[in-house]
Amino acid sequence: METLPIRIRKETKEALTKFRVHPRETYDEVITRLISSQTDKDPISEETLKAIEEGLADIRNGKTRELNEFCDDHGI
Repeated sequence: METLPIRIRKETKEALTKFRVHPRETYDEVITRLISSQTDKDPISEETLKAIEEGLADIRNGKTRELNEFCDDHGI
C-alpha cells in the first residue's frame, strides 16, 4: 500500500482520535470508515424524487390537511 504524508491541524487529529474504535486503529482506517459511513448505498430513485417534488409543490400550494383529519379519514 502506498502511503502519503498529509498535513492536518492538531484539533483535527484530536477529533480523529476520538473516532477510533480501538487504540491501535490507524488514522487511515478511521478516515476510511467515516467516509464509507457517509456514502449513500441506496441512492434515491427518480420515482421517489418526483414524488418528493410533487409533495413539496402541494405544500407550497396549500394542499395540506390537519393530521387529525387524515387519521379520521383513514380510521387511525
